[in-house]
Amino acid sequence: MLKIRQPEISIIIPVWNEIKTVEHVVRTIHELDVDKEIIVIDDYSTDGSRELLKKLQPELRLKLILHAKNKGKGAAVLNGAAHAKGKYMIVEDADSELDPQDILRMLHIINTDKVDMVAGSRLLRDKVNFVTKLARFITRIMLFICFGRSIKDPLCAYKLCKLNSFKSLHIESERFGLEIEWVVKALKKKWKIKELDIEYFPRGKKDGKKINLKDGIDIMSQILRLRFNK
Repeated sequence: MLKIRQPEISIIIPVWNEIKTVEHVVRTIHELDVDKEIIVIDDYSTDGSRELLKKLQPELRLKLILHAKNKGKGAAVLNGAAHAKGKYMIVEDADSELDPQDILRMLHIINTDKVDMVAGSRLLRDKVNFVTKLARFITRIMLFICFGRSIKDPLCAYKLCKLNSFKSLHIESERFGLEIEWVVKALKKKWKIKELDIEYFPRGKKDGKKINLKDGIDIMSQILRLRFNK
């Protein structure tokens, strides 16, 4: 019986209207020196991202999933994970705010240290605005109050763990709340988490940044829901 090869890592890239940056991101991921599969989920882009990804698919060997309507980042990640075959998984945002080379550092840690997850912690330098810093601080405090434990950057997209472990969390959030639900459920399961400082290249609203007040409320409500729902 022919055994299907398992990639070391599934890199899941949710995309929604990222025409300015998505090609750079997928090409950079394609060039990473690691046994990988690249799963791109277009969440009903209307700016040309979808058409561009279709053109890039054969060259970059993308596993491309097209949503028939906009469902949210969480829904895109969950759909990508459902189609993934790798031993490990990580989410790569299509906005080019993070450095994919850090994925290799995270893989090295999880393969050498006895941990369940490696969590990226974005280096917030002077170029990062006050709102971003405040959001991180409030989220960390809320997690510590509600669960007695937290990590430095709960909202960072770079969280690397075994694919099967991620699926065992049974995440439900279909929007940005996925980030916090992932962390909270890992904390509740007492996962061993190693944190790693990673580079961060923030963009503003004029450059296409999408997270807003509604997403902030969704994140806070996720924390409270997970605190009081056993």
